[in-house]
Parts: sequence; C-alpha cells; structure tokens
Amino acid sequence: MNDSWYRASVANAPERASVQGELRADVCVVGAGFTGLSAVLELAEAGLRVVVLEAEQVGWGCSGRNGGQINPGLACDHGRTVAELGAEDARKVWQLTLDGVALLRNRVAQHAIDCDLKAGILLVANKPRHVPELQQWQQQLQGLGYDQLEYHSRDSLHHLLRADYQAGVMDWGGGDLHPLKYAQGLARAAEAAGAQIFEHSAVQDYVDAGAGVRVRTAQGSVQAEHLLLAGNAYLGKLLPWYRKGFMPIGSYIGATRPLGELASQLIPSRAAVCDMNTLIDYYRLSADGRLLFGGRASARDAQPDALRTTMRQRMSQVFPALAEEDFEYLWGGQVAMTLSKAPVFGRLGKRTLYAQGYSGQGVALAGMAGKLMAQTVLGEAAGFDLLARARHWPVPPGAPLQTAIRALALLWYRLQDSR
Repeated sequence: MNDSWYRASVANAPERASVQGELRADVCVVGAGFTGLSAVLELAEAGLRVVVLEAEQVGWGCSGRNGGQINPGLACDHGRTVAELGAEDARKVWQLTLDGVALLRNRVAQHAIDCDLKAGILLVANKPRHVPELQQWQQQLQGLGYDQLEYHSRDSLHHLLRADYQAGVMDWGGGDLHPLKYAQGLARAAEAAGAQIFEHSAVQDYVDAGAGVRVRTAQGSVQAEHLLLAGNAYLGKLLPWYRKGFMPIGSYIGATRPLGELASQLIPSRAAVCDMNTLIDYYRLSADGRLLFGGRASARDAQPDALRTTMRQRMSQVFPALAEEDFEYLWGGQVAMTLSKAPVFGRLGKRTLYAQGYSGQGVALAGMAGKLMAQTVLGEAAGFDLLARARHWPVPPGAPLQTAIRALALLWYRLQDSR
C-alpha cells in the first residue's frame, strides 16, 4: 500500500546503483531518510568520506510518505521533558527543536530544494475539554519565549478553517512541505558535497572490529571509522531489541483529486492542520489543491477496502462537503512511536550511534537528529548526549507480543478519544 501521491508527483527520480565489492569510508550511514541524509550532508560538507546504504530508495520509508507537517518541539509535552531533564536542559532541548525547523528552512534555501514549503500549522481542539489544554500549551510555549502562536476562538477559527472545532492555535513557526521532494533534495545536496549513496543495499549485519566497523550487504561491504544507524522504524534487527525503545505503528494518508476552488473554501488559510485527539487526524492541501488526509493508526497492516472506508468516513466527518469524494491515492507506512513520545538517542560502543522514535513529529526533528549525530562524529557531542539522557522502556522481543501490546495501546487511546 505504498502507491503514494508523493512518488507519483515526483518526475525523473534518479535510480542509484547498489553497493558492489568493498568500500572504505570515514562514516557509513544506514538509511537514506531525513535523519541519515541530514547527517550525511553535514559530514560531507565537513570533508569526510561518507557512504550511505539504503535498503530501498531515497525517502522510501517514513521520510517520503509522511504528512509533511513541520512542528517545533518534541511529540511529548514540554513538562515531561522538564521532569526528565530539569528546566534548564529542557529549555535547551526546546531550542534544539527550533534549530531543527530553522535548519530545514535554511537547507531548502541554500540548496534550492523545490519542495512546496510553506508556513503555518493549526492545532485544533476537538472537544470542549481540549480548549483549556490548548490554552495551557500556548502559554507554556510563550513562557519559553516562543512568539509565533495565535489563539483563535471557535468563531474566528472559521476564517482559517471551515470545519467544526472548538478552538485553534495557529503556529506560524511551523508549516508543511512535500517530504519526498525534500528528501531527494537533501540527497542531491549530499552527493554534490561528495557523499556516495547506494540504493537497494540492505544491510545484513555489522561488526565492530576494534579498528573500525565493517558493514555488510548481500553484494558488498563498507569498512568505516563510524557507523550511524538512521533507519528509524525500518532498522529491523540491526539494533538489539532492548535498545530500540519504540514500536512501529501503522499510519495512513489519502490524497483526493485536485479540488479546485473548493480547496480554498475548506481551508482558507491553506495551513496544515492537526487535531488534539490521541489518535490524531492531520491534513493539508497540496500545491495542486488535493486534500491530503492522514491518520488511522493501526497495530498491523490495515486491509485496503476497510481502510479506504474508514479514511473516507473520517474525512467526511471533518468536511461534510467531501462525503462523496474518494481518494485517488492511498498509502501507509510505519511510524516509530515511543511510550513517552520522546525520541531515542544512543550509542553502541564507541563507533556506532543511533537516533529514532520521533513519534510522528520527525520532519524537522529527524533533520536535527542527523546533524547532532554528525556533530558527535566531529567531536561535538553535547546536543546528542543531552537527548540520549532520556529514559525509555525497552521494547519486548517478538512480533506477536509487540502486535498485542500495540493493539491494547491503540484501544486505550480510542477509549480516551471517545470521552
């Protein structure tokens, strides 16, 4: 179920060769998504020899399939970060997430990446009980000096979004983009800086041999000084189960036909939108006027017919005018969710780093994670080590047990949302 509008709307995406034989590099990166490509670009620009091994194609995973929404902050509440790290270090983490948004915008400008980037994202309250939570969230971020937020009552929200919500906050510091175009732009920039990117080169295993790390694929290998594991939800067995700290959750997006004038009638602000349910709906307009509507978390792969029915029902609940609309494209993928919704950063020995578990908020955060891994390789580990201090419950081994736990968690979330 990966027939995405993103991939269909990108013309002439380059095909890259698979790795053959033995290569040497300063750094080997596993995964050509936002995390890996961000690290690669940073390292290549610093003059290091970098090799990227991607099991599929650039942006094949969540980086090329996600909702494209750009948010500062972590997916977890800032108060949790304060409780975990203390107020001073939590403020540093908040600043790192702001820097991640700025990094994204700067790279789009510096490398002339045509990815339909625009500003503005709305967080909307589904129910009356969400309104004080929304106001508290705004006050909390304003207390951190963030001045990009505008509160809108139910009445004034109608000028931005023609849907039935209790209130909303517009974040002008956030926004949205075409994620696959952005991933491919990062890849081109990294290759221009000297990096080598190999596709269809799934990593079978790696060995820390003391003098370096040897990474093996079916048809080749890379000997490197450092290894960065940047596969997020698609790392498979490359990380020990007790180091993962996340479980993959299925998430799905549908794209309607181009809606013409109706698109601006539904979302006059043309801002991206995310609601406040635990199992969220999120949506935005594409550059050609399609509604990209996402949500429908699942513990296992959803059946296509049932998924289409459910997604259409959810879309028509938000926009009754679209009750007869179908999706021209419908696709899904795995989101790496942690119990705390905070990301997982860590080390395996002295040569291997990993970052993952962005919990649905990775468009800007993953780019910063990649930069922090690169900085650690270059000898500046403060930011990486700060985020690595967060504690996470280990994920139990075994697919059946994980599926059962995911199903129970999603059932609990649905019960919470029904209140």
